[in-house]
Amino acid sequence: AGVIARATEELEAGIVWVNQHLKIPPEVPFGGTKASGIGRENGSRALDAYTEEKSVLVRL
Repeated sequence: AGVIARATEELEAGIVWVNQHLKIPPEVPFGGTKASGIGRENGSRALDAYTEEKSVLVRL
């Protein structure tokens, strides 16, 4: 794992696969770097663009 960790640190990529291809679970943020894409898709960070915080206080 040390070689993989060092190699992926040097890459400027939004996602890197090791021993697999095109596997992107829905909870994993995915996106490009530099001019190849804007923002992230998937994961909880992607939901921020479509949601708004709201507090609801209920006395029980």
